[in-house]
Amino acid sequence: MKSQNKRELILESIIETYLLANTPIGSNELNSSLCIPASTIRVYLKRLSDEGLITQLHISSGRIPAVKTMQSYWQNELDTNEELQIKNINFLRTLSEEFEIYCLIYEGRELMLKEILNLNDKFIILDFGANEMALKYQNEAFEFLKSLIGLNIFDIENIALKVHFYELVEKISTIKKSLTCYRANEKKAYQIYQNDEFVKLLDCEIHKYFKENLQFQPLFKEGFMGLKIDTNFLGKQANLIVAGSVYTNYKKILKQIKEVA
Repeated sequence: MKSQNKRELILESIIETYLLANTPIGSNELNSSLCIPASTIRVYLKRLSDEGLITQLHISSGRIPAVKTMQSYWQNELDTNEELQIKNINFLRTLSEEFEIYCLIYEGRELMLKEILNLNDKFIILDFGANEMALKYQNEAFEFLKSLIGLNIFDIENIALKVHFYELVEKISTIKKSLTCYRANEKKAYQIYQNDEFVKLLDCEIHKYFKENLQFQPLFKEGFMGLKIDTNFLGKQANLIVAGSVYTNYKKILKQIKEVA
């Protein structure tokens, strides 16, 4: 076995053992699971500590993965592109409590801009099918909005923010207030921030902060993270936000959701 492979094996074992038990891991425990001499393991533990990949909470305790180690682990391990099926609200609530995570589900992926209408050169009507909005008529705005036909409301919002079309952003924000389907464990949302910033997690406004489906800092405080996953929620196209500690076992959470579906 090559030295690099031993190093990776030991680090991976520390991560996965900690995710299972949430207790610091020592060289003897690694020795029994990996069949690598404890003396060799201690050498690698020292190296991994020096590199800042693992840390020791107390002098007499074992090691745990560092926050940056967990961030790298989740970037490699999580598939956030597969759509989830959620048919049981009570099960999702149980998961939120068991794993101490915050959950939010909101609609909007089905709200596509189907058509725009000029109402007597006074208003522009945007038809999203189930929803409509009216803007003051301006020829430049009307021509610009025609290029957005076929996009969903979140993509349109992102574009409107980039071009500083604030009237459109404000109208979209009004519609979005009605899109929340489900929310659980709001106290965890507060624990992540410990200040009024937690409110941005409480409705689908959070969507605009997710540049990628997996987010760490600066959106979340150090040691916390969030996932955004396309979801079929009770037959409707929606998004699931899951947020909590980087030390939470997200692989197990997603696996259980898939098994129940």
